[in-house]
Amino acid sequence: MAGIADVRDIVRGAQALLFGFGGRSVARAMLIMIAGHLFGAAELGVLGQTAAYAEIVAAIGVLGLKRSLLDMLSHHTEHGKSIEQRVVEALIVAMTVSVGLSAGLILLWPLVLPANANLLPLLFFAVPAIAFTEVALTAIKYKRVIKWDVWSRGFTEPWGFLGLALLVYSFGIIEDGLVMAYVGSVCISAFTVGIGLFHTYGAKNLFGAAPKLQNCLQIPRKSVPVGITDLGVMMLRRIDILILGVFVSDTGVGLYYMVQQLATVPQKVNALFEPMISPVIARLHNRLDGNRIRATLVGICRWVFIIQLAISIPMVVYGDRFLALFGAEFAAGWLVLVIILLAELVDGVFITTETPLVFANPRIPPSLIVMTLIIEVALIALFSKVWGVEGAALGFLIALSALALGRLLMLSKHLHIQVITRDYLVPLMVGSLLAIALSAARFLIPPEQILITLPIVVFSLICYVLLIRKFALTKSDRVLLRALGQKKRSNGKSGKSRS
Repeated sequence: MAGIADVRDIVRGAQALLFGFGGRSVARAMLIMIAGHLFGAAELGVLGQTAAYAEIVAAIGVLGLKRSLLDMLSHHTEHGKSIEQRVVEALIVAMTVSVGLSAGLILLWPLVLPANANLLPLLFFAVPAIAFTEVALTAIKYKRVIKWDVWSRGFTEPWGFLGLALLVYSFGIIEDGLVMAYVGSVCISAFTVGIGLFHTYGAKNLFGAAPKLQNCLQIPRKSVPVGITDLGVMMLRRIDILILGVFVSDTGVGLYYMVQQLATVPQKVNALFEPMISPVIARLHNRLDGNRIRATLVGICRWVFIIQLAISIPMVVYGDRFLALFGAEFAAGWLVLVIILLAELVDGVFITTETPLVFANPRIPPSLIVMTLIIEVALIALFSKVWGVEGAALGFLIALSALALGRLLMLSKHLHIQVITRDYLVPLMVGSLLAIALSAARFLIPPEQILITLPIVVFSLICYVLLIRKFALTKSDRVLLRALGQKKRSNGKSGKSRS
């Protein structure tokens, strides 16, 4: 079984992020509802394409430091070197590259937004803001401090986006209003993370770190392999919108983008665990502790599977009614939602397997990503031309399934870790029962009886949790939960004694 302290840190991080996840989900739901009703699908399409370009370019600017910096800081700690110096050097490199890329992107924005030249000065700040946020949060998370991730991603960025969208609409700005709100929100997030960075490391330590040019020049060489992987992962979730925009109207792209935003709810389950998984696995890798890497990985993947099933199944069964809440024109996206939710389930459960591959053999993840991107681009272009929005979703599903299969095969071959076990069967059976129960309720209860439908959905999910707790928890899960409970009680007693 994985080390109790490591898994406790992962669970603690997930619990903290869950608080921010709830805040983000509420803000994002309100945002897309407002965007759908007040701005329309076409403006959502423009936002989706703009955000895709900005975030892909920002991923290039980060240079893989989102994960490679963890390994660098772990190495510095093990050898008694200054981690503050490495943090400052990483930020200098990332900001220099991202500012240069943003300046180059100014030349391309007129092709993306031909009628929106007035936005160019504002768009310049989007890429550096995103890059700074990613690198600074990585440095903060190395200290196993999670609250600034919660505040930036769970509150200041999504609620800032919502507030700015309402503000621009109140001024009568419909065209480009969502893009303006988006750029403002990523800048607010960067400011929040900047405060967190100084609070975590100390302004005096950071300003006195004395970065070295030679070290800065070495950073890209060490992090580029991981950077290719992270860029590929980003492109997997953004390039579909860009290709789709070639074959369908902005309204069609807006429908697809709306569905993507809803599908991020179960997709974020893995993101709850990821911030603390990466530093844990980085440390275990440096200590050559393969058994604990395996135990941690297997447990987290199955937990993600269980939680994502609980979220995805109700969204599949009631997908069309759910989408209609954001505007009648979006109800037609039910099939797209089903396909993308399935893709997110496959990817979300097994994406964590990439982290040990990055540390153990950095060449494998980039190779898998490149092959997956080739598959995705080819299939989305082909299927979008034939089936439109549904075709893009199908191409996305096939590409992510191929990537998950490649990761599992490489993990088994190079690290001798088998993630899929028979322990998945019981959660799958319980999830099937949940799907059958909700489908029967949908068939028997008229759509307008929402006051009856909601309690049935809640009751079904409670039954799902109870069945999982009774039949799906493994021996390792139960030992871990007892240990966590004992730790929590001992902390409470020590707190009382100190008071």
